[in-house]
Amino acid sequence: MFGSEWEPATATIVAKKFHESGDTTGTWEYVADVTTASGAVFRARLKQPMLMSHVVRLEVGAVVDVLADVKHQHAKFDKSDPKVSAADVHRANRDKFDEALRQPPGTPPPGM
Repeated sequence: MFGSEWEPATATIVAKKFHESGDTTGTWEYVADVTTASGAVFRARLKQPMLMSHVVRLEVGAVVDVLADVKHQHAKFDKSDPKVSAADVHRANRDKFDEALRQPPGTPPPGM
C-alpha cells in the first residue's frame, strides 16, 4: 500500500468468514483487534493474500503476528509468524498424530 508505514503488532481474531472462489477453493477474511508495540489499538480487516494459500484457518480468539499501519488503520499478516504458516501447523499436527500412533490403546490424546 502506497505511503504505509508498517510496524510489528499482534492481532486477536474476533470474527471470520470464507469467500468461495470455486468448487473447492476460496480465501479467509478476518476481523481483528490489532495492538502495536507502541500501544495503538484499532480494529481492522485481515485478508488472506492472493496466492498465499499457506495461511491456515484461524479460530476466533487466536492471536497472530501482523504488520500494522496505524495512520491508515490497516493490517496484514506477518508471513514470518509460524501460526499462519500451514507448513508449520501441518508439521505440528503430523507430530501429534505420530505420537498418538505410538501410544498404547486407551492412552488419552496428545496434549490432554
